[in-house]
Amino acid sequence: MSSTDVLLNVATAARLFHASDGTGFADLIIDGHRETWPLRGKRFQAWLRQQYYERTWDAPSPAALNTALNALEAQAQFDGPQRKVSIRLAEQDGLIYLDLADEFWRCVEIGANGWRIAENPPVRFRRSAGMQHLPLPVRSGSIESLALFLNLASENDFVLVVAWLLGALRAGGPYPVLAIAGEQGSAKTVLSKLLRAVIDPSVAPVRAQQRPRPGFRQSQRLAALAVG
Repeated sequence: MSSTDVLLNVATAARLFHASDGTGFADLIIDGHRETWPLRGKRFQAWLRQQYYERTWDAPSPAALNTALNALEAQAQFDGPQRKVSIRLAEQDGLIYLDLADEFWRCVEIGANGWRIAENPPVRFRRSAGMQHLPLPVRSGSIESLALFLNLASENDFVLVVAWLLGALRAGGPYPVLAIAGEQGSAKTVLSKLLRAVIDPSVAPVRAQQRPRPGFRQSQRLAALAVG
C-alpha cells in the first residue's frame, strides 16, 4: 500500500464537506467531541501525519500528503454536502450559537427561552489563528457588574456599551461601530480591550482605526462614547 493510500484510508474517519466557496472541511471526533478543520489547515494536516506515523512509524512525504489532500478536497467538494462555516457566531432555526473556542469545542445556544451549553451543536465553526476561548457563562449574573470595570462618563454611555455588545453578538450584520472619545490617558485602549475580551477575546485585541479615503462618506452610524 502506498503512502497516499495509507493517508486516504486514515481519512475515512473524517466526515468531509465543503463551504459555499468550495473550501473543503473535515469533521473529526477527537476525545469524544466534534472538531471542524479546513483540509488545507495545519491542524488537519498534523492529524493526518500523526495517524500515519502511528500506523507506519514513519512520516509521509510532502508529495504523498499533497496528493492525498487533493483527493480529499475533491471528495469534499463533489461528494460531501455544503455547510455554512462560521467564526465565533452562527444562527440557525431562530437560535444563536456563540463558540466558546475551548478545547472541548462547546458553544452557548441562545434562544427566546434562555441559553444552555451545547456540546454538539448543529452548526459548524472554524477557529481563526488568534482566537481565544471564552469562559463558561454562569446564571443569575447581571450586566450591571460590567459597569464597575468601565471608565465611562455617564450612565447613558453604559447603555450605549451594552447596546453595542448586543449588536456585535448578532450572527449577521449590519453591525454598529463603536467610537470612543476622550483625553489622553483616559483609558480608551483599556476600554476597547476589555469590551473585545467580553465577547471575542483575541491575541490581537485592538487595532488602530483606518483613516478614511479622500472623498469617503461614512455610511454607518457611530455610537460615540465619552470616557472620563
